[in-house]
Amino acid sequence: MLNPRVVLVSMPWHSTNMPSIQLGINQALLSAHGIETSSCSFYLEWSRFLVQRVSHPEDVLTGIESVSDTFHGVGLGEWIFGVPPLFPSDPHFDAEYYHFLVQKRIPARVIDSAFAVRNWVPEFLNQCVSEILARSPAVVGFTTMFSQNIASLVLAKQLKLQDSNLKVVLGGANCQGEMGAALFQRFPFIDAVVRGESEGVFPELIKQWQSGNSPSELPGICLRESDVQHITPAGGSASFTMADVPRPDYDEYFQRLSRHPLRPIIDPQIQLPVESSRGCWWGEKSHCTFCGLNGATMSFRSKPAEQFHDQLMDLSQRYRRLRFFSVDNILDMNYHRELLPRLAESPINFQLFFEVKANLRKSQLRLMRDAGIRTIQPGIESFSTPILKLIRKGTTALQNIRLLKYGAELGVEVVWNVIYGFPNEPIAEYESMAAAVPSLVHLQPPRMVRLVIDRYSPYHADPISHGLQIIGPAEFYAYIYREQASELADLAYHFEAVHSDGRDPEHYTHSLKAAIENWNHRYATNPGRLTYQLGPGFIQIHDHRFERPSEIILEGIEAAVYQAIQHGGNAESVRRHLHESQDVRVPATQVRDVLERFQAQSLAFADDDRFLALAVNVHDRVADDSDAGSAEPPLVF
Repeated sequence: MLNPRVVLVSMPWHSTNMPSIQLGINQALLSAHGIETSSCSFYLEWSRFLVQRVSHPEDVLTGIESVSDTFHGVGLGEWIFGVPPLFPSDPHFDAEYYHFLVQKRIPARVIDSAFAVRNWVPEFLNQCVSEILARSPAVVGFTTMFSQNIASLVLAKQLKLQDSNLKVVLGGANCQGEMGAALFQRFPFIDAVVRGESEGVFPELIKQWQSGNSPSELPGICLRESDVQHITPAGGSASFTMADVPRPDYDEYFQRLSRHPLRPIIDPQIQLPVESSRGCWWGEKSHCTFCGLNGATMSFRSKPAEQFHDQLMDLSQRYRRLRFFSVDNILDMNYHRELLPRLAESPINFQLFFEVKANLRKSQLRLMRDAGIRTIQPGIESFSTPILKLIRKGTTALQNIRLLKYGAELGVEVVWNVIYGFPNEPIAEYESMAAAVPSLVHLQPPRMVRLVIDRYSPYHADPISHGLQIIGPAEFYAYIYREQASELADLAYHFEAVHSDGRDPEHYTHSLKAAIENWNHRYATNPGRLTYQLGPGFIQIHDHRFERPSEIILEGIEAAVYQAIQHGGNAESVRRHLHESQDVRVPATQVRDVLERFQAQSLAFADDDRFLALAVNVHDRVADDSDAGSAEPPLVF
C-alpha cells in the first residue's frame, strides 16, 4: 500500500449545524503525518439530499434533529439506514418495527415520514459510494457515535462490494471496549476497529499498512488479516498528551456547506466544536452512578490554556466564526485562572458553550460570562439533596437552584435535566420537588427524562448492589441489528433494567412531570418574574410568578436577613454574618423565624436547614466585577 489515500467519513445523524470534530481532528492528525487525507461530511450531504426530495424543505433540519435526539431512544435513525446490502428487505420485520413504534407512542406522522425517507436511502448511499471511490482511496475511516452505526456499516459494506481491496476502519464512541470488538466480529467486511483515542494509534495503523507491516500489536486495535482476527487490549493513550491533539480542520464542512440550498438557515446556527480536555476530574473522585461517559478514559487531561486560547483564535479567524461548542465533559477549573481572565479582557466577542459542575460561585460564573461562556450545561439532574447524594453528584439541591438563579442574574443560559427513576430514590422527594416548582418558575426550566442504564456506568457495572436487575439491551437494538436483544449485549450502549424492589417510577412522578411541563410552558409563553432592588435600608421585591402580581418591601432585620442569604445560608451562618459585617446582634432563633417566613412566602428555597433567596437582581447582567451590593461569604452549612 504505497502512499495510501485516506477518506474519512461521518454519516447521519450528526447535527447539521456544526462540523464533526472527529473528522476535523483526524483530518489534521493524518495530514500532519504526511498521509494524504480528505473528509466527507455525509451527514450534511444527507440534509441536502433530503431537501431536494421533500415538499417542505424548511422542515428537513428540524426532522434531522428530532431523529438524532427525540427519537434516538427507539433507534429510528439507525433503522432508517438498515437497508441492503447490509440487511435484506423484510416486510414482516418492518411491520414489527412499525408496531414497536406505535407502542412507544411515536406520532403517526413521524413513523410515516421515516418509512418514506427509508426508501430514498439506497440512492443516497450510491451517491456516497461514487464520491468516495472517485478519490481512489486505499483506506476509508468511519467515525461513529450515537445513531451513526448502521449508516456507517451499510456504506462500508457497499464500498467493499465495489472494491474488495479497500481497507475499512471504524472508530469513535460506539467502538469503545467490547462494543468495538462486537462490531468487528459481527461484520467481517470491517478490516480494523480503533477502540480508544485515535491520536496514539490511527496514524501508526496507516503507516504500518503503508510499509507492508502488520499493525496487530497496536494497543486497542481489532485487526483482520486474511482469516486471522487480532484483538489487542486498549491502552494507547499514554503515547500522546492533549497538547499533541491538533487544531481541527473544518475546511471540507464549509466547502460542502457553500453548495447547500439551506445555507442561509444553517449558517447563522453554526457552532464550531472545540476540545480543551478529556475525561472528568469529578468522575475520578466520585463516579456518578448513572454516568456512562469516559468508560475507558476517565483520567482527566486538558490542553495548556495558552494552546487552547490560540486554537480558538485560529479557528475563529479561519472560518469567521465566534460561536464555539466545547465537547468536554467538564470545564478545567484551572482555566478560571489560566484562560478565562484573558478571554474576559479581550475585545473579541466569543460565545462559548461548556459543561460544568453545578457548585460554581457567582464570581466564577461572572468570569465565565465575561469570557464569553454564555451557555452552560451543569450536571444538575435533580433538586433533591437526598437523591443527589444517592447518585454521588457531590452537590446539593440548594447549590443547583443557586446556579439557576446566578444564570438568571448574569444572563447565562443554563441547560439542564431532571432525571427520574434512580434505584432506591426516596419517593417522597418527588412530591417535595413538585411543591417547590411554583416558586421557581422565574428560573430556567429543565427537561424531565427517565433514567437510562448506560454501559460503563456504575449502575451497569454492578447493578445488584445498586438495587437494579438488568434484563438486557434496550429493546430497539433487536430491530436495528435483527437479532434477539439478548444476543446483543456486547453491541449495546443502553440497557433495560427493573428495580429490585419492584417499584415503577412512573407511578410516583406524575406531580413533578405536570409541574415541570407547566413550568416549561409558562417560561416559553409568559415567564413569571421575581426580582429585587436594593434601597437605602430596604429591599423592594416584585413578584409576578403567581396569578396576582405583588410588591413586597422588606425592612430592618428582614431586609438584612434576605440580603444575607443571596448565596445561601442557615440561621447560624446568617446570625454570625450580621454580627460580623453589620454589628447587628440577633439570636439564631429569630433569624430562623424570618427564614421560615420567607420560605412560606415562596421568597426563599429551603434545603433542610439551609435557605436561598430566590429573587433575582437583574442589575447583575450589566454590573461591574463586584456582586451587586452583596459580598459572597463562605457558605456555612
